[in-house]
Amino acid sequence: MLEKSKVSEINVVNPSIKEPVRSWFNVSLMSVSHFMSDFYTAFLPVLLPILAARYDISYTQSATIYMIFTVAMNFAQPPIGILADRKNLNYLLPLSILTGALFASAATLSPNLWGIILIVLLCGICSSGFHPVSAAVLTKVIPENNKGLGTSIYIAGGNIGFAIAPLCVASFIESFGENYLLAMAIPAIITTVLIYKQRLQNAQTVAATPKDGPKFSTLITSKQFLILNSAIALRSWTYCSFVVFLPMLFNAKGYDSISGASCLVVMLLGCVAGGLVGGALTDKFGPKKVTLGSFVVSLIGSITFLNYCDTSFISLLALFLCGAGAYGSTPNAIVWAQRLLPNSSAFAASMMLGFTFGAGYIESVLTGYLGDIIGLDKAMLYTACVAMAAAFFLLLPLKEPADTKNKTN
Repeated sequence: MLEKSKVSEINVVNPSIKEPVRSWFNVSLMSVSHFMSDFYTAFLPVLLPILAARYDISYTQSATIYMIFTVAMNFAQPPIGILADRKNLNYLLPLSILTGALFASAATLSPNLWGIILIVLLCGICSSGFHPVSAAVLTKVIPENNKGLGTSIYIAGGNIGFAIAPLCVASFIESFGENYLLAMAIPAIITTVLIYKQRLQNAQTVAATPKDGPKFSTLITSKQFLILNSAIALRSWTYCSFVVFLPMLFNAKGYDSISGASCLVVMLLGCVAGGLVGGALTDKFGPKKVTLGSFVVSLIGSITFLNYCDTSFISLLALFLCGAGAYGSTPNAIVWAQRLLPNSSAFAASMMLGFTFGAGYIESVLTGYLGDIIGLDKAMLYTACVAMAAAFFLLLPLKEPADTKNKTN
């Protein structure tokens, strides 16, 4: 295998190997790849009511199954991010999409509960390589003075994929049955080929020498970075609880699977809008103000929706705002984290896109446990209030870092 020090020499000598340029076209391409990755990770919330009915699974057990998937996917991302800051792992972009799609589409083929656990575990592991690697590539293609907007466009691709997947899966199952779900992996196969041909893996995302890479001991002792992670993880509790339980909540209230999936789509479309608006506002006002504002919007939306909890206009509007606020802080958090750790962009992004959401899905198990005792709607309401208020006050005294990277360029 070639040594890292020789990679840059080869890229200069061989004209067929070129780094991607900073352009909005490449940002859009990264957004499309994010769309495909997140599309398949959104299958499980819609499949959980089907699997719960088949195997008589409780709310707590459902949350635990989802937790297994997300822990495997999200907690593997920070180590991959550290490696991606040291070694070119960009080949994981197409590979992660393909393998994650195949396992996600095979979930309903499991003959028993243990088979489901194995499939979701493998799906999570295979999906884990995309975000840290793609985030590192993204830093090489975004125009320098538009990092907030560029990051929000990248985030929007994943949000749109995650948003439309539940309705697509529910409609597919209604039309063709759950046994043919594997056919939905075909778009991933096509997309994998297209992404590979674009050669985004040629982006030089590693340090010039191994010693220039991040040291883990330094990364985890950054007080501001740890506080930021904790706040975003608390915010993720609300987001993750809604993703896991929203279809089950509507199912418990007598709505069909299409209605539950459609309401989840409304929330996730709010995530798309919140991510785009939040990213654009970050370029103007900075990440702290926008992040705190998004927490407030999410809390108001959550309280309003869970007091109505139906398909009325007010309820759906509140659900949209809940998603917009909950996910509107994501591009801001990525920009904020990368400013705190300017030499560890892959690790910083993997913590915001990986660890915080993994923590949120673990926290959602408590929501499921409370739901079995006091009712799911009350459990979601109480935990949302606690989580969003705690996140707000934890982040409030934190100082916003300067964008030193842009100042030096």
